[in-house]
Amino acid sequence: MTLARWMQLLWENHALHLHNLIYYSREDLQLSNDLVQELLVIEERAASAGAEGILPSSLPRHVADSIARLKKMGLLEVQCKEDRVFLSFEPLFDQLLKSRMGGAEISRQYMLIMEEVQEEIRRLEELRNRQVLERRQLDEERKVLIEREERLASRDDDLRRMQLSLMEKDQSLHLLQMRLAEEERRLQEERRRLDQERSDLDSLRRELDDAIKLYTERQLTGISASAAGSVTGPAAGGQLPPSAVEDNGPLIHFLQQLRGGAANAEEARDLRKIQMRHRWSEPFLLDFLQAAARGGIRAIQEFRRQAEMVAAWGISGRDQLAEFFGKKTYLEEKVYEVWLTLGSPNKINDIFRDTYVKWSQNWGFSHEVILRACQEAYKGAANPSINYVDKVLSRWREAGVRTVEDGDREIERFRQQRSRGFGGRPAVPQTPSNRSPMAGVNVLPKNEEEAKAYEQFRDL
Repeated sequence: MTLARWMQLLWENHALHLHNLIYYSREDLQLSNDLVQELLVIEERAASAGAEGILPSSLPRHVADSIARLKKMGLLEVQCKEDRVFLSFEPLFDQLLKSRMGGAEISRQYMLIMEEVQEEIRRLEELRNRQVLERRQLDEERKVLIEREERLASRDDDLRRMQLSLMEKDQSLHLLQMRLAEEERRLQEERRRLDQERSDLDSLRRELDDAIKLYTERQLTGISASAAGSVTGPAAGGQLPPSAVEDNGPLIHFLQQLRGGAANAEEARDLRKIQMRHRWSEPFLLDFLQAAARGGIRAIQEFRRQAEMVAAWGISGRDQLAEFFGKKTYLEEKVYEVWLTLGSPNKINDIFRDTYVKWSQNWGFSHEVILRACQEAYKGAANPSINYVDKVLSRWREAGVRTVEDGDREIERFRQQRSRGFGGRPAVPQTPSNRSPMAGVNVLPKNEEEAKAYEQFRDL
């Protein structure tokens, strides 16, 4: 192999650029600027074609003429194979080498290059051998890793099966807890009802004892029969006996001022029942009645309802009463309905109120939809809380729930999905609760004027 042939191989492997070589050697080769440009154009064509050769039909006429002229000048070697043209710049490299150095110098340079090439070949061979060894080591390590991954995958499958089994057991325990919680709530309701009946019976027993005592005293002092008939007045005419009037004197006085007339025995007993139910002191009861009356309350039923709300908010002082009735708005009414529907054992606080504002104003849920979510929390949670309702409404918000009917469909869809997620076993049917009220108002007023307008039509 000659040195010119070696330079040709370097050019074919893109290790030698003809542009710089011709530019700095054009005087030695006695090339004009036109010939230099033609050589560069031909080199670009040959480099683009690569080992596949050049299609004669793709060559412009002037480029084909340049190739023929440079071939006659002994600067190009042209070979035609089948329908392709292959160009070699070996004659050009040979003339360049002869012009730069003599024959001996060429042989010496050639030998040096050959030695460098052989040294490079040996180095590449050693590098290839090292790569082969490293590849084998990598293959062995890969096999070890694959076996380890298979063992880990098998363990993951076992853990997954164990997890599914634990989830099924957890679901069974959860259903059992729900049934137990429902039974416990039922028993608590029954206990509260019995306690209320016991309290009513005690109150009636005390009134009866007072009436008997008064009757006995009048019989001993020789009171006429007509006067004795007035002792049983609460059952007939609705007036309190003197002893009862004396016990409930402040309440009777309050009712007389409120109504501008005589007090009714049944109403006085109802007010006393409010005190006994919430275990209030008599001064606090009177403060409550005065504050509620200033807020426009007149009916005993409404006094009872307002007392439930005061107890729910955890109010226990005169200042708190004044502040509550002074600032109570439509919002507090709706929050109390939510609290009552949820059956929460905790008192109402600012967090409860702010959460309701988030549901109604920020998320845009109507009051009816919020109450429906509270009913679902009361039935579905062992310890119903505001956080549980918040999760339900957050899921409904993502599902686009806007009406109570939408909420019912989302509840049914969630139950079916949860049933499929635990082995396809049907969920235990829930018993609907009949103690949770449903409000007739489904929007939250924007200001106090709208709230007062709603209050006028609440009884409708």
